[in-house]
Amino acid sequence: MLVPLQIPGRNKIATLALDSGSPLQSGAAMWPIALACLYLAIVVLALWRAVWQLRWYQTVTRNPSRIGLGSPSVAIIVPARNEADHIADCLEGLLGQDYPWDRLTLTVVDDGSTDGTRQCIRRLAGVDRRLRSIEVDELPSGWTGKSYACWRGALAASKDGSEWLCFIDADTRAAPALIGSAVDIARRDRLDMLSLEPFQELTTFLDRLVIPVGLFAIAVTRDLRRTNRGRHPEASVSGQFILIRTAAYFAVGSHFAARGEICEDSALARLVKHAGFSLAVRGAERLIWTRMYSRASEVWEGLSKNVTETLGGSARSLAVAAAGVVVGWASLLLPVAIGLDAAVQPEPARYLALFVVSLTSIAVYAMQIALARHFHIPGWYGLLFPLSCSIAALIVVNAALARYRGRIAWKGRTYAAPAIGRTGLDLPGS
Repeated sequence: MLVPLQIPGRNKIATLALDSGSPLQSGAAMWPIALACLYLAIVVLALWRAVWQLRWYQTVTRNPSRIGLGSPSVAIIVPARNEADHIADCLEGLLGQDYPWDRLTLTVVDDGSTDGTRQCIRRLAGVDRRLRSIEVDELPSGWTGKSYACWRGALAASKDGSEWLCFIDADTRAAPALIGSAVDIARRDRLDMLSLEPFQELTTFLDRLVIPVGLFAIAVTRDLRRTNRGRHPEASVSGQFILIRTAAYFAVGSHFAARGEICEDSALARLVKHAGFSLAVRGAERLIWTRMYSRASEVWEGLSKNVTETLGGSARSLAVAAAGVVVGWASLLLPVAIGLDAAVQPEPARYLALFVVSLTSIAVYAMQIALARHFHIPGWYGLLFPLSCSIAALIVVNAALARYRGRIAWKGRTYAAPAIGRTGLDLPGS
């Protein structure tokens, strides 16, 4: 474009040729560059946080030579409510442990099941005398079902004088080396409590959409190092497998001290750290597997029960969900918007912005596809990233509303949610 310029002190008009990409005309093209850089920074920061967490995420492996004579006694406790689809696989895996059985007991506590779980437990107990069953019909006021079932099982197991208590969810399947490997690492690292993360088996369309995204959000927003660090009060663990010294368990008040907590696993972990005991979270994807949900309704209800506590409270969960929606849809819409803008105003700055956002979105979708493959589901689920973020955000909103109303539903029961910012923990000495 030709722009006439009057140069002071001269008797002529200088005509300066300026093209649309010159510095004097590039202001309008700065917004795509700024937006592209912001998008790139957010994605790089999220990926860096997730990768950084891997430094603190150790995987349990087994050293068979350490298990044998002189192994400590372990009492396995399985709380179960309406787990007819899973309980047989769970108990058969635990009965198949290669840990010395003179040092091992197995107790399953049926928490008022109504779907045939109790009958399945009775059948297995009749076949294998190593399996001890407890039946709970009434839930005392102020207790959540899982806390009460764990507590009843622990009381029964404590009479056997076991050195360790091992709480395992009924929707898991165990490799024969699971208990031996867990005891090995707990003794080696001088831990009082060890939580193992199982491999998540995803079978429904909804859990395949939201659980990979949710686990990535946890990796980005939570700090595993703080959980594994003795002096830091933060503790977020997996209740699907908890190994704890019996003495430490009763010293911190047992599940009785966390009886009204929705996330009783992390509540117990906070009690352990408050009392000065050591704990750690480890990965065990080759030793234990879980299929938490069989139906979409279970995914919605189960995640709504736990997500706000897992992400650090309602406000933080809503913020994480909002950020996820923005990034999720930006990964799809931002390259389109900047591409259309560059087509209308073909300038180098706009082409550069398009290049940056396109590469960033490719990285986002590549990561999501890799995450889907990690969970052994089709890679095209990773291409649904914006939809995954949106549905996950709806679950977070539902969870926050349930907590605001003070009522949380799970497996046919409704529990009172603790007030925002408060906890029902009975901390020793408080």
